[in-house]
Amino acid sequence: MNKIIAAFDGLKFATSTKQYAMAIASTTQSHLTGVFLDDQTYTSYKIYDMVIEDGVSEHRLRKFKEQDNERRRNASIEFESDCISHKIEYNIHHDRDVALPELLHETLFSDLLVINSGESFTHHVEQFPTRFIRDVLSNTQCSVLLTPEIYSEINKIVFLYDGKPASIYTLKMANLLMPNFKSLPLELICVKPLEDNLHLPDNKLIKELLKRHYNNIEFTILKGIPEVEIINHLNKDKSNFMLILGAYRRTMLSRWFKSSLADAIIKSFNAPLFISHNK
Repeated sequence: MNKIIAAFDGLKFATSTKQYAMAIASTTQSHLTGVFLDDQTYTSYKIYDMVIEDGVSEHRLRKFKEQDNERRRNASIEFESDCISHKIEYNIHHDRDVALPELLHETLFSDLLVINSGESFTHHVEQFPTRFIRDVLSNTQCSVLLTPEIYSEINKIVFLYDGKPASIYTLKMANLLMPNFKSLPLELICVKPLEDNLHLPDNKLIKELLKRHYNNIEFTILKGIPEVEIINHLNKDKSNFMLILGAYRRTMLSRWFKSSLADAIIKSFNAPLFISHNK
């Protein structure tokens, strides 16, 4: 039985994260832990919300704190209620210290982290990927499924393949953690330079590996700039796909993670992203 953790900001509860995590936990008979990052340094209110003519209002401060606590409590209750109704084995953690180190520590003892791609634990809106998500992806100790804002049942797998060990490792981790998706059609997408041939890197070996796990496989080889070709190709795909990415590095954003590509996938395609990197 795998251990899945779903990370939540209780003040901005991501319903789609709950739905994706529960769908995977239910079909794979995994244990699901709701990690509520109740960072006490992060609130829904700002300092000027408490200011009155005579200074800071203690009454307002107590009221805002009570509202935040109630919101976090209701998010936890909703998660627990849904786990019970779906007969999912679960538990709940309330991590009250600084969100990032708390979550990274949780990943050390987990198989898969499910988290919304827009989580930031800030008041202002950030471009994807947010600083918080960048730090999580660079330092996580387990695989990650980034979820979009709206839940859609996954009916296809899209695997971005560049022939590098990272992409193959990520595919294998997806196979291990989400074996229920092996019944879905899989499309392998490889982008090559204009002057290169149309052969897949390690053509025979990658096909042997895929055929051991999937019955319905489509191979798509494109030429040009990966960020451009992938966006154009996926724009034509009307399925509810999950994207498997394996080129994320600890110290830098790889070519797969230029904001134009990632932002288009999350915002335009409403697609979850599975990421895993061997260190």
